[in-house]
Amino acid sequence: MQHSHRPAHRSSIPWRTPILALVALCVFVPGKPAIAASDESVSDKGRTYTGIFIGSGLMGNKIVDIEGFANWGQPGYTLDYGDNRFVAGALLGTKVVLGGVRLRVEFDGAFGDLSGSSNRLDPAGLDETAGSNLQWIATGRVGFELPVRGATVFATAGLAATRITNFVTDIDSSRDVLPHLDPDDSFEAGSFGLGPVIGAGIEAPLSAAWMLRLEGSFLDFGWSTHTVNHSGNNRCGPGNPRRPCPYEVRNQMGMIRFGLIHRFGQ
Repeated sequence: MQHSHRPAHRSSIPWRTPILALVALCVFVPGKPAIAASDESVSDKGRTYTGIFIGSGLMGNKIVDIEGFANWGQPGYTLDYGDNRFVAGALLGTKVVLGGVRLRVEFDGAFGDLSGSSNRLDPAGLDETAGSNLQWIATGRVGFELPVRGATVFATAGLAATRITNFVTDIDSSRDVLPHLDPDDSFEAGSFGLGPVIGAGIEAPLSAAWMLRLEGSFLDFGWSTHTVNHSGNNRCGPGNPRRPCPYEVRNQMGMIRFGLIHRFGQ
């Protein structure tokens, strides 16, 4: 394994996703009369709705080489990695009015190729790859809404759950040995992730029963700690003892989703 220090490769910042989506929505909302926007919120009809969506998910993962094991002698070396991936799913929601405030409660599930990786954990040798994969995402959110120029602007917050797999793979090679996986300096760990989700968006009516939706959201599943050098046969950095060496991984995600919503009872 070769060791040296170079600037970390960084991916796009996922929290920009919902902000850009909301700006775009406000710009392109047509200035037309609302279709019974206020009546719908106080009626017993049309409160429950369901929908399907497709969109793009931007993985925003980060791994920290705490003691400088991969990037030798550079403790705290941080590598950001991620990629834009296709997402699709379905949602179910209902609306209520409390004290004149229009509220909504939503549950949704999403799936897709939600993964990202980078081979720059050791930026000199390029033989160590860090990666993450989210198998599915489910959220429960509450929020408020406001009619604007014939459409409905909304903001939500809640909890998101997912199944996360984080990994590091170290490929060893030499003049006499073909490249092969070094399991002692690699790991693969699956876990259940739970964290906050916030979002904002806009809905425009197609008819009394159907709406189009565009929204952005940001999800944060927090940090987890993993180790390599499992046998403890190497040092975790210059002057450190021989023992397993820690990495910290953070998993975040931003999404932009386009949805088709059906309101029951209309």
